[in-house]
Amino acid sequence: MLPDRPIPNATLRVLLDSIEEVMGQSGAHAVLQASNLEKYINNYPPKTLDMETTFAEYGAAQQGIEDFYGKRGARAIMLRIGRATFQFALRDQPAILGLSGVILKALPEKTRMKFILGQMAKALTEQVNQPAYLRDEPDAFYFIMDECPCRWRPKHDKPCGFVAAGTFMEAMAWATGKLYRVEEVACICSGAASGVFRIPKTEE
Repeated sequence: MLPDRPIPNATLRVLLDSIEEVMGQSGAHAVLQASNLEKYINNYPPKTLDMETTFAEYGAAQQGIEDFYGKRGARAIMLRIGRATFQFALRDQPAILGLSGVILKALPEKTRMKFILGQMAKALTEQVNQPAYLRDEPDAFYFIMDECPCRWRPKHDKPCGFVAAGTFMEAMAWATGKLYRVEEVACICSGAASGVFRIPKTEE
């Protein structure tokens, strides 16, 4: 059994707020019950950086969504939840993302994309206890996470990090006004050493 890895209260709070935004309160309660996270029903973690919640809890909530909808049905819902997590994080924790007061409009589009993804990698590494970095290739950006809540989920035969993929989709939409197709090309949950997300530099 893997030891718990702590994350800030705010990280789990953003996920739970996003689940409720997309699934409604009753849906969120059902996910928490299915995930053995009943202690958070009507009692979400505070919006603080205290390391009092865990990757295991974050992963359990994600798995609860999948169990609720089934693998096929969960994908679209989890992408929507991921998109909501970026908006909640932007509203509640802009300083963590390094986006407080940032003006991007004057920058070229690809520069905006790289900047936002770089800030997200920095925030995960320095604030969320989730080492991450960005690789810039000619065709795409590759966002690499050496640790992920997927490690605390049951093994999957295909990548299942749809919440993270949705988060990157919304981040790119916020930066550029366009919806980019984000693909998880390697997943810890299906045996890879790291989670790897491909964000194309052009709309596909």
